Amino acid sequence: MATLSSLGVGSGLDAENIVKSLVALERKPAEGIKTENSKLETKVSTWGKIQSAFSSLQDAASALNGADFWTSTKATTSDASVVGVTTSANSTPASYSITVESLASSQSLASAAYTAGKTAVVGQGTLSIQIGSYTANNAEPPVVTFNAKAAASQFDIAIGPDDNTLEKIRDKINSAGAGISASLINDVTGTRLVLRGATGAESAFKISVGAGSDPGLAALAYDASTGGTSQMSRTQTASNARATINGLAVSSASNTMTDVVDGLTLQLSKVSASPVNVNVAQDTDSIRKGIDTFVSAYNNVVSTIRVQTKYDEASKTAGPLQGDATARGLLSQIRNLIGNSSGASSVFGRLSDVGMDINVDGTLSVKSSKMSEAMGNLGELKKFFANSDAANVGNDGLSQRMKSLTSQLLGTDSTINSRTEGIKSLIERNKDKIERIDVRATLAENRLRAQYTLLDNNMAKLNGLSSYVSAQLAALNKNS
Repeated sequence: MATLSSLGVGSGLDAENIVKSLVALERKPAEGIKTENSKLETKVSTWGKIQSAFSSLQDAASALNGADFWTSTKATTSDASVVGVTTSANSTPASYSITVESLASSQSLASAAYTAGKTAVVGQGTLSIQIGSYTANNAEPPVVTFNAKAAASQFDIAIGPDDNTLEKIRDKINSAGAGISASLINDVTGTRLVLRGATGAESAFKISVGAGSDPGLAALAYDASTGGTSQMSRTQTASNARATINGLAVSSASNTMTDVVDGLTLQLSKVSASPVNVNVAQDTDSIRKGIDTFVSAYNNVVSTIRVQTKYDEASKTAGPLQGDATARGLLSQIRNLIGNSSGASSVFGRLSDVGMDINVDGTLSVKSSKMSEAMGNLGELKKFFANSDAANVGNDGLSQRMKSLTSQLLGTDSTINSRTEGIKSLIERNKDKIERIDVRATLAENRLRAQYTLLDNNMAKLNGLSSYVSAQLAALNKNS
């Protein structure tokens, strides 16, 4: 007999719905576990928010503990178009009167014009470039000599038959690593090779042509020393920047002076008609910003934990961690720390001494006037926050203590990490339960379908036999 194609056809029962209902009952426990896992995953996410808030607080506390934080400075200039200034960790408050007498310049050379343009053939051979300085004595007329920096300052550039055009020579010079930049400039008379060195008197250069080189290559030779022969023309001389700082003469090979005033970088932009005043002062704005960042990070931790653990009467909803003793314990720890006094400073012992007040909800607020007053004594304010006493932690500053606490709370063996990992483990165990329920439900479905299929087949056989018997009886009655 052919297999029945639809469950229940043979028996006349609604077997398909019966099987589905029974299987649904088998899967019913998984629904509750899935709902539980959804809540657990929300808790994991919530603990992630708390962990992130503590991490931000740790960063803010670490910033206040940095030695450079309390010594940061800022500089102002009376004319930034003449002298620009930036400070570093080594800067100290001071004032400077700066007069720019001359700017640093680089040696520039220009060749004769080539009417054939960039493809003009110059010649092949060897170009030797030496870096150094030109000096003149007090003779009349003065005798100019070239002083090479060192033997290593000479660069020999081979110009072969494939490199002998103006543009190829430009490329060879640029790739030689001599610190000389080469370019081509087209003027009304033709194309010129222009060479430019680095700024500073000791970055001048001379160019010589090796023996056996083509005569045309000699057009690129240059030597400004007395008796030197040059076909290249010098359009600018290499010189140092010169200035006076508080009456002292200073010189620099660059217009950016980084080693003249300790902790300052001076950017010279033009010669000054009058002195430029540069003032370096304590950067109290950045210090106040760092303190405000610390307060904001602390408040974020408090607010995050309170929101996630409270019950909202208005909406009748509870936070994901409502009633969680671990979360409440964390909140108590940081609130106790922030409220305790310290022996770090002999002037400031409590939060209120520096203008920081604890609000009713546990967050902090800062009184600007009181904080500004405290910042008038930066030495003691630094101790209040960043003092570190290995012998007596009771003398540690506020940010030092907060850094220690947050490090403990964020460690691999910390309360937050253990709590999060415990919830994740429970989620995984629940997933295993759901998987086992699915397996049982699948086996039950297969078994039920096999049983109802067998029932359908047997009922179909019986119905067929019944129909046959009825037909035979009807035939006998008709013949009798």
